Amino acid sequence: MAQVMERFASSYLETHYVSDAQRRVTRDIQACRTVALGGHWQACTACGDTKVHYNSCGNRACPNCQGVKKERWILERKHDMLPVKYFHVVFTLPSELRSICWQNPKLCFNLLFSCAWQTLEAFSNDPAQQLEARMGMISVLHTWTQKLLYHPHIHCIVPSGGMGADGKWKDTKSEGKFLFHAKAMAKTFRGKYMEKIVKAYKADELKLEGKLRPLQEPDAFWEWKKKLYDKNWVVYAKKPFENVETVLEYLARYTHKIAISNYRILSMTDKTVTFSYLNRKAQTKETLTLSGEKFIQRFLMHVLPKGFSKIRHYGILSTRVKTKLINALKDYFGMVIKSREKRNAREVILLTTGVDVHLCSACKEGLLVMVKEIPRLRGSPKLPVAC
Repeated sequence: MAQVMERFASSYLETHYVSDAQRRVTRDIQACRTVALGGHWQACTACGDTKVHYNSCGNRACPNCQGVKKERWILERKHDMLPVKYFHVVFTLPSELRSICWQNPKLCFNLLFSCAWQTLEAFSNDPAQQLEARMGMISVLHTWTQKLLYHPHIHCIVPSGGMGADGKWKDTKSEGKFLFHAKAMAKTFRGKYMEKIVKAYKADELKLEGKLRPLQEPDAFWEWKKKLYDKNWVVYAKKPFENVETVLEYLARYTHKIAISNYRILSMTDKTVTFSYLNRKAQTKETLTLSGEKFIQRFLMHVLPKGFSKIRHYGILSTRVKTKLINALKDYFGMVIKSREKRNAREVILLTTGVDVHLCSACKEGLLVMVKEIPRLRGSPKLPVAC
């Protein structure tokens, strides 16, 4: 990705408008793990072997900087897992809303999260569902397809029940075999989302420029709204996971994933970039070649607004209450309650790979210690993260 940015980003930025966050991504990816961000020399305490390490950029859109973050997050989530089944639920916005999302990303993405959770809450509190318990949800925002096209949706991991008023665990009426009826959830989600969009329109909080300008006229907007109400929205609920380990393995695929990883970029010429993608309908691996400009454009489409949280927790899994509620449920299930462990990068890598990054790879005996710091070539608005 750094090579692609180095070859095509400058010309793209000169001819296209990009946000500060998007410009930052192009700069960070090119500088990541190079002398531009500085670094340090390390020497072995036993054999004297030396190595140089350059700092990482730490940008969440950089393919080089997600490994340790992902593994640390998974280890933290493992602390919250209960001995129950978990479902993978996907809430997707229809294509007619993508242009609205593009012009109003924070508003539309926040609504995507909140309306998905409100939908699950509505079903969990509905007496007809025979649950009436406090549920939880871990949700992750994705905006891309395998071809890097714009497709906002959230992946949710949802436990198969919730905490009842008596503090005990209650499964869904199917005893965890399925969550709720997907088509019914889709209708509820559609109603909640469109209600909020209409409210934003009436409050003049919805940006409608360019091709969307006609929607500034009330008659056109109400007609557009009716089409969306008449359309079937998609909420997909997969079969429950078999065990906690499977849940965590699946979570790892989504939490810190970026639009495209380095291994999918197959080749590059002076004008084009070729990458692989999965054709989900045919379940075959295929390739796509785009001009360098088009590739940069598609990649930058998925850079989120500065400071936007793409991973969110709700209900019994929300940060504010999960320690108390999860511990109460662990006690109910007879589980051992352990305190949360905070691990640094070295500890995470050692625990997940068995590799001690401070152990000399040459003699396998001494430890690597810093002997010289390499300053950055120029100031950076964000502190780098040591590799």
